[in-house]
Amino acid sequence: MRKNLQNKFITGLCVTASLLSLSLPLSAQLMLAHEGHHDAGGCVIESGDFPVTVSIYEVPKEDLPPMHSFCDHVPDVGKVNITIEISDLDTREIPIAVRLVMDAHEGMDHGEHELLYMPAEQYLSGIIVVSTEFDELGQYSILLETDDGAGNAKTAVRIPVHVGGSGGHGGHGDGFGMLEIIFLIIAAGGGAAFFFLRKKNSDKDLAKESQT
Repeated sequence: MRKNLQNKFITGLCVTASLLSLSLPLSAQLMLAHEGHHDAGGCVIESGDFPVTVSIYEVPKEDLPPMHSFCDHVPDVGKVNITIEISDLDTREIPIAVRLVMDAHEGMDHGEHELLYMPAEQYLSGIIVVSTEFDELGQYSILLETDDGAGNAKTAVRIPVHVGGSGGHGGHGDGFGMLEIIFLIIAAGGGAAFFFLRKKNSDKDLAKESQT
């Protein structure tokens, strides 16, 4: 009877942790996964006017949370959510426009094909979120544009993204994704509950032995 109650308690704790995690909105899921990823420092772009940290998340079907993030490579076409973090506080006050372009390849009659444009605005939070869809395999670029001082837009940061094929280890973010975080929560919660109940029962057994 005691074991059944312990099992039910642990199972209930795990289910509760899962439901709480899965009930988070997509934005919160992205931020949790991004924080874990950012700590690993695997997607930092420092070649532009200011450094940024990039995480790309494939949007799974049936509204499941993203498993992990990518840096400069996405294995297949489909919808993605991209977070771009600006660490420099002064840069956050500068209006930044965002363009997504497909770079030149065979069959294109011009250098770049624009797929998405987000007008310039300040990102005081330091986080730019881009929701888009890659329809074709190939090489893309995310361009962060600022004013050059003469009223013209200039590319301050270019973020390359390759879609299709094998990206290798370098194209994968090193941090935890949302599902990995969920599993850790469940494992930690279940382990803590098991340890607590085992210790409590052990103390009771010792008390009984001392009375006999």
